[in-house]
Amino acid sequence: MDSVNSEKEIEVASLGYRLAHQINLVLITLLAVTGAMLLFPDLMSWLSYAVGAPLAAFLGNPYPVSVGEELARTSHRFLGELWGVFLIVYAIYLLAFRRIRVFDALKKPIGQQIREAKALAGHYIFGRPLPDDVARELERHNVLVAYMAVLLVLGILLLSASGVLMVYSSVLGLSEDVYRLLLFLHDLGFYITLLFIFAHLFAVLHPTNRPLLIAMFGQGKAAAEWVQKHMPKFLRHVKGGSS
Repeated sequence: MDSVNSEKEIEVASLGYRLAHQINLVLITLLAVTGAMLLFPDLMSWLSYAVGAPLAAFLGNPYPVSVGEELARTSHRFLGELWGVFLIVYAIYLLAFRRIRVFDALKKPIGQQIREAKALAGHYIFGRPLPDDVARELERHNVLVAYMAVLLVLGILLLSASGVLMVYSSVLGLSEDVYRLLLFLHDLGFYITLLFIFAHLFAVLHPTNRPLLIAMFGQGKAAAEWVQKHMPKFLRHVKGGSS
């Protein structure tokens, strides 16, 4: 790899990884917005009105908010199915080519994980320097990222399973009580995913991770000096694989 040999820039996000990230970003954002319109109809009535007013005027419907909510419901269902297909295809790709690295940090002993998590939390929140032994063992995805990924997987599973069952509830003959339970699980999955998004935004917008943010929306590369400092174990793996 030229970037490794020159030791100026290291690829930290492949093209496929970046494309998958951007697709996820768009779909999750649209799903969150349409979901919020359904979950908080009164709070989001202004958006429902803005979305539904043009179609309501065209149809001669005097209830633009209701039209907007129905558009949100239809869009949410379609986007959910589209996202589900994308996740399945992407998961198959990752498994087939053994590209799942986000959970590597979970292979460490639990005591080491806790120590790393505490050190990283102190660094991100209070600006404390990382202990040398922790800094030396940082992966491409540190243990906090791995924990966040577990949270995301849980949220996605709840959203997907409950969403599919609700869509086909009449076909499956599910009772109203079961439907309410599924709706609760769907909302729970939404809140868990929202928690992941907030944590993810905090991490990527932190000054420490600015080069990674630029790489994700740029060419996928970061300065070798930065990678050496923040992902030394990953860099050793890259150099070892390129030798």
